[in-house]
Parts: sequence; C-alpha cells; structure tokens
Amino acid sequence: MLATKSTEPQPFLTPQEVSTLLRVSVYTVRRWIKDGELPAYKVGRGWRISHSELNRWLNRQRLAS
Repeated sequence: MLATKSTEPQPFLTPQEVSTLLRVSVYTVRRWIKDGELPAYKVGRGWRISHSELNRWLNRQRLAS
C-alpha cells in the first residue's frame, strides 16, 4: 500500500512543523515545550504537538496580549 498525501490537517505536529507555521525558529518552539508553555508529548526521541492544543495555546496567547 502506498502512502498518499492527505489534505486534512494531521492531528499531531513536530516542533519543526510548528516553527514553520508560526515563522519562529525550531529552538524557540523547543524552549516553549521545555518551559511548559506549549503542551507537547514525548514520542520516542521526538516531541509531538497536538494540532488542537496548538490552536488553544495560540488563542490564549492572543488573549493575553
């Protein structure tokens, strides 16, 4: 079976994908995770950020400013 690209948003994003979406460095995203600001899950050796959690986090950031 061949994998096909889906147009649906993926339920989890990598720190690199989040950094691209937000136009910040991947180091900034990792710092947010390390500081507990951005909710993330450790999967194996990497981190995953829930798409829905990212949206909630962004809304809280918008309201705080």
